[in-house]
Amino acid sequence: MSYLLDANVFIEAKNRHYGFDFCPAFWEWLVEQNASKRVFSIDKMTDYYLVAHAMAGKFVVVTHEARDNSTRRIKIPNVCAGLGLRCMNPYEMLRRENARFVLEGSA
Repeated sequence: MSYLLDANVFIEAKNRHYGFDFCPAFWEWLVEQNASKRVFSIDKMTDYYLVAHAMAGKFVVVTHEARDNSTRRIKIPNVCAGLGLRCMNPYEMLRRENARFVLEGSA
């Protein structure tokens, strides 16, 4: 399975859960997965919609956004649902891929 990561995954990871200073293994894992052509990202949101639509069924879209029908802002999970794309949060992706960030000396 291949994953298309939304920019907010990187922002949230850096600012909260996987800071560069205390969880470098997360970032190393992303680089390794990108090199093996399993994890991708894009530069602009306009490209996101084009890529997601053209690659339907080939990517799972990963985002921190949640569905919200009460606002006027277009949410990525809503777009994915409209295009028939699967959408998940980063934690689901990490679990599906059996990512492990283990402290040195631990087993």
